[in-house]
Amino acid sequence: MKIDILGYWGGYPTRGGATAGYLITTDEGQILLDCGSGVMSKLSLKSRVEQLSGVVLSHLHYDHMADVGILQYAVAGALRNDRMKDKMPIVSPSEPDDKWQEIQSRQSEHKKIEELSAFTMAGAVIEFLAVNHTIPCYAVKITYKDKVFVYSADTTYLESLVNFAKDADLFFCEATICEGSTHTAGPGHMDAKEAALIAKKANVGKLVLTHLPSDGNFELMKTQASDIFGKEVALASEVDSYFL
Repeated sequence: MKIDILGYWGGYPTRGGATAGYLITTDEGQILLDCGSGVMSKLSLKSRVEQLSGVVLSHLHYDHMADVGILQYAVAGALRNDRMKDKMPIVSPSEPDDKWQEIQSRQSEHKKIEELSAFTMAGAVIEFLAVNHTIPCYAVKITYKDKVFVYSADTTYLESLVNFAKDADLFFCEATICEGSTHTAGPGHMDAKEAALIAKKANVGKLVLTHLPSDGNFELMKTQASDIFGKEVALASEVDSYFL
């Protein structure tokens, strides 16, 4: 399994960046996990829409789904030109209802996370955990050939996330809140220390902090997280790929 980071900023991107979006590649296909602002332009550097097995959206905030409409335009073109035969599968929460209605299209086939316990996409088993955000939101676990990748999505600290991420090979955890940052002080998020505590308790192999604040003190965040985790901690970056 290969994980490419397409976007990692929380709320809104910095110049040339993108908000949440991760491309997971297996021997059997590709999964786009979240599709935030700017993600489609980044996807074009790594893949094409017709190569995707499907899309999984952790929740329906714009920084995680703003480019879904753009993706559907690309799917319409691929269908029209016979580069794709079937509609694009999109799995997401169905609330808030206005956002759920907003992402419906003739180019996509939608499934509700609430109605799924686990399912298979690109040969990988995908599982969900409801987390604590301001709207319905789900952490995502992707297992392929005994390798496990877990994505926290947006959440406050949760002990249930420790169990969900237990012994994962790779853990992408949100760290939106940072001392001195004015990027966000809103509810439903964690800081680097809380992310690291979950990672330590879960005994994950590697921790990557993501959903970063645009004005964060990133060296401080790395230091705080590493001190708790007990190992080196990485910050999400578009230049990095992770292989499991």
